[in-house]
Amino acid sequence: MSSPPTRVSGYDLAAPTESDALAALQRVFGSARGTQLWTDACRLAGLAPGHLRTTADLDRAAQTLGSQGGAAATVARSIGIRIRTHTQLMARSAAANSGARR
Repeated sequence: MSSPPTRVSGYDLAAPTESDALAALQRVFGSARGTQLWTDACRLAGLAPGHLRTTADLDRAAQTLGSQGGAAATVARSIGIRIRTHTQLMARSAAANSGARR
């Protein structure tokens, strides 16, 4: 069993999820339009909306979303930043927990 993610003040170390991406789109575009944008991005990326399970899938859908331009691209960049931030913080956390120096 894995331990719960370490807390960093002001940041949740949980991996970003499809639900997070969809919620961000819905905040910007409203429920129906946000859902439609996400569904279209997933399908164009060759993914099934509602079934993204990895950050690689999430990143792929976000990149496709980003190609739409405008506010959708801004949300997509935000998702990408969150994925990269999570990856880097988890790597640093793992290094710190193993006693490694960076």
